[in-house]
Parts: sequence; structure tokens; C-alpha cells
Amino acid sequence: MLKKCAFLFLFFLLIHPFTHAQTYLPDFSVTDLGNNNIRISWQNPYGNGCIQLSVQRSYDNKFFTTVFSTPSPELPENGFIDKRTTNSTLYYRLFYVLGNSTYFFSPVKIAGAGYANDPIDDMQDDKQIITVRFEDTILSKLNYSSYMHFRDSIISQTRDSLFTLNEDEVLLKLFDPGSTWIPSRYVFTNANGYVQINLPEAAVKNFKIIFFDADGKKIFTINHVKETQLLIDKTNFVHAGWFNFQLFENDALKERNKVLLQKDF
Repeated sequence: MLKKCAFLFLFFLLIHPFTHAQTYLPDFSVTDLGNNNIRISWQNPYGNGCIQLSVQRSYDNKFFTTVFSTPSPELPENGFIDKRTTNSTLYYRLFYVLGNSTYFFSPVKIAGAGYANDPIDDMQDDKQIITVRFEDTILSKLNYSSYMHFRDSIISQTRDSLFTLNEDEVLLKLFDPGSTWIPSRYVFTNANGYVQINLPEAAVKNFKIIFFDADGKKIFTINHVKETQLLIDKTNFVHAGWFNFQLFENDALKERNKVLLQKDF
């Protein structure tokens, strides 16, 4: 019965008219401060529910790289000043992860060459149709603007998740209280997008880490972590996405968790 009620509420969100746009994530501001300084700022309505947030930049609106990852994604307001080295047009977007393992990309905004705080033309975006699926059912097909409003409503009014299947399809999953993710303080993604291992007692204790892909297949093992801080090259993971790991201390399981390796695009 509970699942049916949640489904009906989500269907209502799909057909209910939207009267206003959100003023917080995924929205953000891009301001040209002069002297080649661009300020990117945002408001976070999720509090501690936002566990990772990065600013990404592109010169062509196709290939994006991370230029900043905030060490405090939970702050209600935050920002970053990008000291650009060219006068060319720059494209910015935000990448952020919520505590239920759902991750999002904000709309793209441009700065430079006379632009500041301008979004990419939504008229072109509205030609794209997004299919929203729930289990084996197609809930709706929305143009891009309607989908963005729907996504905002899912985030702000429910604890459910949207997972990207491809550029035109998303999968809606109802919130499972037992699946809430708490990031590890020993194995995590650092500001440059690399998986970092932080074990202050590595010099005096024997630590072993085993990494698995999302399907549970073992990828590789570090039998003895000898450094207190260790970066793992992205090529070891073959592809981007979620990876599970098991951390052992003196052959006893210390932690079982997962880490997100973000794709650079």
C-alpha cells in the first residue's frame, strides 16, 4: 500500500503544473568579477545530505574537467573563484552527490566573451525528450525543461532517486531506508577525482583492500597498504562509476563500503 501511495504521488508530480523554478541546486550563479576572475556560487538545500560537490569547466561545452571540489559540500552557501587564463568563452556546471548515492549534473552556464551568469539556450534543450521509467513501466515522456522541474520536485519533496540509463532515459527508484550511503573516511574520491586511501596507522598495522565492481566482480587487491596516504590511478578501475571495497585490518574486516569514480567528460 505504501509503495502504491508513493507511486501515485510521483505520478502527480509528473502531471502537476510547475509554477516556479528552484533558486538552489541544481541552479547556481556565474559572475564575471573582472581581471579574469569568475565566481561560481550556489545554495545547498540538502544540508549534510549533500556529500560531494564539484565545479566543472569546459572550453567547448563537450569535454568537462573538474576544477574545484569543495571540502565542505554540506554548507548552505558556498562558492569558488576560477582564475581563467584566457579570454575565451567558458562553460561551467556543477556535479554533486546526495547521501542516497544519487548524483546530478546541473544545467550548463557560460561566462566570458561578454557573458556572465547566462544559461545555455533552453529552446535547443526542449527538443530533447526524456523518458522517465519506473521498474518496467514508462511513467512519462517529458521535454527537457519539464524534466528538470520534475527532477527538482523529486529531490526537494521526496527521498527517491533518479538514475541515468542513457542521455534520453532515467529510472525512478523509490527510497529504501536501508540503502542510505555514508561515505568512508578511509577510502574516498579526492578533489582531483582520484580514489584516495587515508590510513594514518598504515606504518604500524597491516591493512589490505579489495576492490569490486558494481556487480561484485573482484577488480584488484592491495595486499599491504604501506603508505598513510595513497592515490590509486584511475586506469586501475577501467571505467567510471560506483566501486565496492572491503578494508581489512590485520586480516579482520574493518569496513565494507563503496566509492564513486567520476568520469572526466
